[in-house]
Amino acid sequence: MMTLAPIFTDHAVLQREKPVCIFGTCTDGAVITLTMGDIACESNPAADGRWEIILPPLPAGGPYTLSVTDGQESLTISDIMLGEVWLCGGQSNMELNLKDAKGAQDALNSCENSNVRLYHVCKRGFFDEQFYREEADSCWNLPSVHTCPYWSAVGYYFARELAEKLGVTVGLVNCNYGGTSASAWMSREMLAETAVGRLYLEDYAKGTEGLTDEEADRAYDAYMDYHVRWNEKVAQCYAQDPAMKWAKVLEICGENLYPGPHAPKNPLRPHGLYDTMVRRIIPYTLRGVLYYQGESDDHRPDGYALLLTSLIRQWRRDFRDEQLPFLMVQLPIYGVEDTPDYMHWCRIREAQEEVYRSVRNTGLAVILECGEWNEIHPKEKEIPAHRLYLQALHHVYDLQHENTCAPMFDYALPENGGMRLFFRHAQCGLEARGSSGFELCGTDGIWHEAQAQINEDTIFVHSKAVDAPAAARYCWRNYTEVTVFARNGLPLAPLRTDKRY
Repeated sequence: MMTLAPIFTDHAVLQREKPVCIFGTCTDGAVITLTMGDIACESNPAADGRWEIILPPLPAGGPYTLSVTDGQESLTISDIMLGEVWLCGGQSNMELNLKDAKGAQDALNSCENSNVRLYHVCKRGFFDEQFYREEADSCWNLPSVHTCPYWSAVGYYFARELAEKLGVTVGLVNCNYGGTSASAWMSREMLAETAVGRLYLEDYAKGTEGLTDEEADRAYDAYMDYHVRWNEKVAQCYAQDPAMKWAKVLEICGENLYPGPHAPKNPLRPHGLYDTMVRRIIPYTLRGVLYYQGESDDHRPDGYALLLTSLIRQWRRDFRDEQLPFLMVQLPIYGVEDTPDYMHWCRIREAQEEVYRSVRNTGLAVILECGEWNEIHPKEKEIPAHRLYLQALHHVYDLQHENTCAPMFDYALPENGGMRLFFRHAQCGLEARGSSGFELCGTDGIWHEAQAQINEDTIFVHSKAVDAPAAARYCWRNYTEVTVFARNGLPLAPLRTDKRY
């Protein structure tokens, strides 16, 4: 039996101007012949039941019809476009549907005129009969008022703007899952290569110690039954009182057991979604990756830069492009009522910037001001998408270099009892839109609120409480007022001067 990988369906978008890998399964030893337009190619004899054919780089265009045959069976898919293909990875803020985003109705009213298509990778955390049924039903969607409501809002807004700019079809591969750590999106082997990765594997091993897979899965099934009922109770609480305190919600509904026990069925387990989602689409040819994640790793912020760097290395290897662009969204401000600010998100943001500075062909969309109080899923998704688009124009398409990158700390010098801060990407000048947001500390390490004076593209920070500053920091809270922007509207990235990249 011969098959195309499930991602190859009618309406697919293939990456223009790069060698494109077409792949599937067949009987060992079979030779597959592919035709598309004037192109005819043959595979090598299949081994291990898998075949691949590499198409030569082709310009944007279409629609094409693609056919493959092993001499006995034939498969054909139609309405294929050559354009730009981006993978939308991460957790719930990438997953958030367009219908749930701010301004959704206006976007949906015009979506059929967008030159955007999307493939949903089968979103199931373990292999069973339902997994294979859902995967078999997966397909590339054309934009319509019936399909677009369930597309990634960030992905759609990004692709719509990019398609209009480039004049080509943009295809999105939607491969994300709410609540996930970066460890869910990497192989077991890659996790085992680093100390931080091994911590996630050890957590799973401890959580399942002494249990068979069947016993662990039964515990997870029991949790899911509880969690469904618990969510229903929570919804009732907020329906009765939208301003109800979280402590009161827990008093009424019981303990929140999310994300449940470790088990083979738990989709959030280390390397789980790598196995059931990423591996099902590699090595589909991409232009790049959009990645919005980090919230679920805030309990290990100090290891996040290495974890994310390992993920990038894994995906570049798997998608066979060591230069694959990887554009990240830096986490915005976020705070929860009645919860201490442990400043973990500050360190995740810092780790994301560290990866941007240290890993080639990456971009960072700074969206600090886009967060919402008491809401981990801010509904404004057009701004994050636009800032990813600016990163793509600058880092990937070489079409725009000014006003695409947020200002970021470069270095500091002592000056008149204070500190003068210098920045990258601040040529257009900086402006204040609120109170300082800066702090200074001396050698005692005690932080004090500071005053900030902007002088075009530098900032002088000083405080009467600190005679000889040892370090400065800005917006160093999970949730705080965002006060400094470049004149192009992009916010200053959070910083601390005692961090060395």
